[in-house]
Amino acid sequence: MSNRTSTAAEDDRPIGGEIDLRALGRGLWRRRFWIVGPALVVAVLAFLFVELTSPYYRATALVLIENRDQLAPGGGAPAPQLPDEQAVATQVQLIQSRDLVRQVAAKLDLGRDKEFSAGDGSFLQKLVGLVGLGDADGDQPVREQVVDKVARNLSVYPVSGARVVGIEFVSTNPDRAADVANGFVDAYFDIQRGAKRDQNRQAVQYLSEEIERMRDRVSEAEGKVEAFRAKAGLLVGSGGTTVTAQQLGEINTQLGAARTQQGEARAKADLIRDLLRQGRPSEALDIANSDVVRSLAQQRSQLAAQIASEGRTLLSQHPRMRELAAQLTGLDVSIRTEAEKLARAFENEAKSAGARVAALEARLEDQKSVAATANDQDVQLRALDREARTQRDLLEQMLTRYRETSARENPDALLADARIITKAAAPSEAYFPKKIPTIVLATLGAFVLALFAAATAEVFSAAGRRPEDEDAAPPPPAVGETPVFGRLQGAAYQTPGDMPAAPAPVAPPPGLTPSRAESIEVADAALVSALARQLAAMPTSSGALRILATGARPEVSVDDVATNLARILSESGRRVVAIDAGGGAPRLGDEVAGPGLAELLEGSVTFAQAIHRDRGSRVHVVPRGGSSYASLDAAAQGRLGVVLEALALTYDFVLLSTPGGVGGADAFTPHCEAAILVSNTGAGDVATVDAHDRLKATGIEDVVVLLKRDIGPDDGSRLAA
Repeated sequence: MSNRTSTAAEDDRPIGGEIDLRALGRGLWRRRFWIVGPALVVAVLAFLFVELTSPYYRATALVLIENRDQLAPGGGAPAPQLPDEQAVATQVQLIQSRDLVRQVAAKLDLGRDKEFSAGDGSFLQKLVGLVGLGDADGDQPVREQVVDKVARNLSVYPVSGARVVGIEFVSTNPDRAADVANGFVDAYFDIQRGAKRDQNRQAVQYLSEEIERMRDRVSEAEGKVEAFRAKAGLLVGSGGTTVTAQQLGEINTQLGAARTQQGEARAKADLIRDLLRQGRPSEALDIANSDVVRSLAQQRSQLAAQIASEGRTLLSQHPRMRELAAQLTGLDVSIRTEAEKLARAFENEAKSAGARVAALEARLEDQKSVAATANDQDVQLRALDREARTQRDLLEQMLTRYRETSARENPDALLADARIITKAAAPSEAYFPKKIPTIVLATLGAFVLALFAAATAEVFSAAGRRPEDEDAAPPPPAVGETPVFGRLQGAAYQTPGDMPAAPAPVAPPPGLTPSRAESIEVADAALVSALARQLAAMPTSSGALRILATGARPEVSVDDVATNLARILSESGRRVVAIDAGGGAPRLGDEVAGPGLAELLEGSVTFAQAIHRDRGSRVHVVPRGGSSYASLDAAAQGRLGVVLEALALTYDFVLLSTPGGVGGADAFTPHCEAAILVSNTGAGDVATVDAHDRLKATGIEDVVVLLKRDIGPDDGSRLAA
């Protein structure tokens, strides 16, 4: 009997439900000509379009907007402020204004160009115009139509984040595109210079009139100053000060000099008198500097030397010695007399200086009275002088501005408030149409749309969906295959080995009543592929279906049945995880390796570490791990429900393989909704019936008994395949 059979009618059955990607792919392949055909047609049309369409060229010029006002010759004028975003936006509107477009069109004579000229129009346009349905542009003058076409091809934009304006022009001729773009730049600069020229001319006229009026004001103010100065007698001397102030200063200077002379003469006289009283008149500097005293002092020195020389041979009472002593005394008297004369002379000089001081003080007091009277008049004079000086400063400023403005009347001296960054150059490549990108994008778009349309038609035709009805009947058996499930009538049961076309009734074993075996749903283990297809057709929108696989006796192995069932479910496109809880599971290569259920329940590993991939299919496997479930502590065993709930959120089917025999699956049955009971003896066996009733008693409604014979290694490989 075949292990697993599939037909095209089975895969492409038109039933509603979840989308089957493989069926959808086969449907798209059947419609491949409806997908590729439109893409090829669009590619040809795109090729014809790019070849027959006139190419358009775009030329771009960049202009920097700034304030370029000339500074004053002295460099004292403040630096001009930079334009803001509003100023740049204003210049953009100016460049694309209709008057400027009209000026450029006239200067470049674009009306003679076929691209912009109105022409006579086609026959169809004339015919439509006769019935009053022509284009509104046909009613405009020819020149305005040219302006409209030039304006449509012009694009002026501010460059973001900069004071730069871009001027773009589109034309079918690259040289014309560059010429027109540069023509707009030149026209914009001409407008800037013309505006400055008009402004400069008005400024010159205004300043000339104001200068004449200011000159009259300055003359009038200066005349008032001089008239008041003459009337008040506030004549100005050298140094810019009045005569009264100069006289007051001179008297004050003379008074200081007289007082100084008086003090010096009095000090010298007092010093000489003190030295005379002390008998040392020759020590005074003024006495020593006297020629008479100097001569007397020299004679006295010579006489003293002579007395000393004569004294070595003569006694003091010798007439000669007495004569010399008398001469020495006379010289001392002469020196003293001369010192007294000098003292009296200094005293007389001090008296004379004192008299001069008194006279100067009296004169100073009189001059102070005169100066006090002149101060009030000087205040009025300074006020008039300030007014005149202010008028003179204004006149000088106007004269300076007039000279600067007059110098700007030269056209070469006028600077536009902009600067060319990049002039437009003739582009070497058309910007529209881009041949290769246009063909590729059009073809790709047509292919995607056709593919989407084909996929939509395939999906709505229900040929690519899986069944979603929960009560749907199992798929019909293939040729040569018996029904999967059958109810035992009376004491009938299926025999192991090759199944006949219908159940063969036999007598039940002793102790087994027919009523206990009537509710057992039984099938041959070799038909597990049909069971898998039936399970794959079931919806899992409410959560994963948790299936328990166990044996009727401890020696019955369920790993081959669980492996075959899990792999076939996975091939049907369902997400399956097989858990080895002691009954076996799909093997990872030659043997089960790595951490598994025991470590996951203990919390020592994560789900990502405990879940492995079956190398023979897309089934995910959780091996048993290093310990059996029965050897785990109560806390670890209590986490089984949490682990199964977490896996049920990710997978469509959770297949739990448990040990067989009495009590082998009791710890796992509360967490499962369906069960597969594998028996190697028959449905009427006491152990099989007891195991079936035990599973039913735990609340599992759907229990399927799979019968298999004892098989060797070779047969096991064939069954698993």
